[in-house]
Amino acid sequence: MKQIKRKLMAVCCVFTLMTFHALSQTTTDSLKQDVEALKEEIRKLRLETAIPKIEMQSYAGLGPAASKVYYSPKGLSIAGYGEITYENYLHNTKTDRGDVLRFVPYFGYKFSDKIIMNSELEIEHAGIGNVGEKEPEVYVEFLYLDFLLHKSFNIRTGLILLPTSMTNEFHEPTVYYGTLRPDVERNIIPTVWREIGWMAHGELSDGLSYKVALTNGMRTDLITDWIGGGRQRGAEINFDKIASSGRLSYAGVKGLNIGVGGYYGQGSKSGGAAAKDTTAQKVATFMLAIADAKYQIGNLSLKALYSFGNASGDTTFEKAGISKEVDGWYAEAGYNLMSHFKSESVMAVSPFVRYEKYNLQKSVFKGTVDDKKNRTVLTVGLDFKPHPQVVIKADYQMRDTKSNLKEGKATGKDENKIDQFNLGVGFIF
Repeated sequence: MKQIKRKLMAVCCVFTLMTFHALSQTTTDSLKQDVEALKEEIRKLRLETAIPKIEMQSYAGLGPAASKVYYSPKGLSIAGYGEITYENYLHNTKTDRGDVLRFVPYFGYKFSDKIIMNSELEIEHAGIGNVGEKEPEVYVEFLYLDFLLHKSFNIRTGLILLPTSMTNEFHEPTVYYGTLRPDVERNIIPTVWREIGWMAHGELSDGLSYKVALTNGMRTDLITDWIGGGRQRGAEINFDKIASSGRLSYAGVKGLNIGVGGYYGQGSKSGGAAAKDTTAQKVATFMLAIADAKYQIGNLSLKALYSFGNASGDTTFEKAGISKEVDGWYAEAGYNLMSHFKSESVMAVSPFVRYEKYNLQKSVFKGTVDDKKNRTVLTVGLDFKPHPQVVIKADYQMRDTKSNLKEGKATGKDENKIDQFNLGVGFIF
């Protein structure tokens, strides 16, 4: 009997030891898993600290990707956007086009909560401006230091985006409808417009903000129609003349953003450090006034813009074909259908329609106005966002002008009467 008891005790001891060992092994394995999980969390935290995610919000009118550095904890921030487009022209006189339209990396650095560097490097047309001659198409779109002094008063200096229209600062492909930016924004304003100078900006009260900038003026010898060609873009600029621009915006009502902006400046011939033109009898001046509004009410998005501009110049500038007055407007509506199918979805499916009317030669200095510059564009399309930072676009544009010329006919050619079908993909990161 005693021997049986001893054997049972031995078995119990062995079982206890085995159980303890198994529990010990399980605890060790569990601890190892916890340590590995903790290491992975630390790795993700380090990565997100170095390259944080987009907050999907705008800082002082900039696009979500351009605003990324402002919401980063500190140090280096990398963001950007890109878009690839296809344009199918519905007439045999014009060749269809595909284009790596833009790839735009942003590099920002947060020195402190009060001093921020932000920059945008724009690579257009796959980096080649002219396919035949292989001309580079790479720009520094903006490069500035922002000194955040107070909610109501801050100073930005460097190559800055002018605070004219909403789109001139807020222009990433996920934030506007259509494969291409509106014609009025590209031709009248013109977007994207940047110059070297200083800008004060801030919030006067809840929802009411302002921006006021002093920058270099225009180069009149580069203007062939309206002022788009006279922008100097920070490249060995002529700083003899000064321009001012500004914008007052109100966003105190949920979903509403309404603003007025303007530009007034002078211009002169030749580039920076070149010999001055002593033949000019008077100074060229340029004025542009803009009013725009956007309203998001539930799934419905509404937007409208009106712009008017005029110019005057010296005897070498006031010549035939140069516009003295221009104007243009558009109205747009879009609706996100996805919430009707899946209310909590981050995806969006938005049909939209936009009508534009603009005249690049409302009046000219000399000669007669060109009716081909008096244009209308009706765009009907669909934007699909499988993710808030990715968009696939398709639209049809019905284009017309006031001219009597028929495209491709013997009487002349007006390519602005050719309708087109567009496809595009875009993203921000």
